[in-house]
Amino acid sequence: MKTTTLIISIIISIVLPLLFGTQIHSQTVVQNLSVSQASIRPLIATEQEVRQFFENYIERYTGKNIDGFLSLFSLKAIQNQKDGLEEIRKIYSDFFNQSRELRYLLEDPKIEIYQNAVEVKARYVIDQIPEEGRQKKVWRGSVRWVLIKENGALKILSVDYQHQRTP
Repeated sequence: MKTTTLIISIIISIVLPLLFGTQIHSQTVVQNLSVSQASIRPLIATEQEVRQFFENYIERYTGKNIDGFLSLFSLKAIQNQKDGLEEIRKIYSDFFNQSRELRYLLEDPKIEIYQNAVEVKARYVIDQIPEEGRQKKVWRGSVRWVLIKENGALKILSVDYQHQRTP
């Protein structure tokens, strides 16, 4: 009899809270997860914003617009892990000045968007048509950009590239 009473009291202590709305532990876990996911920071940009950034990048590059082109770079930007913004200005100014026309093709970009940065990896082909009397050059290689947001706009924090030049 005592055993039966003990078993019935254990069953009642388990079943009664379920019948009267006491939460089950697994329910609170799901609620906690949904609350914590709502507090996750949004991504830094949309894929459309990144694609628009690169349309501007290519337009300014091929237009040899040095000031517009450099406005896409952060003040803290580095290129190939060594060149700061002043060196970047000189490199591109010299390249733009030696070119009558530039064509830029970005191939198969891989875009990874995070909460605090964007990473883009791609292959590129640049046709450099120099001043009269010089032969066209083709530059090919791989490139990796890291973009951040500064003052609400995407900016290049770093760019690393490798290239081969064909005559």
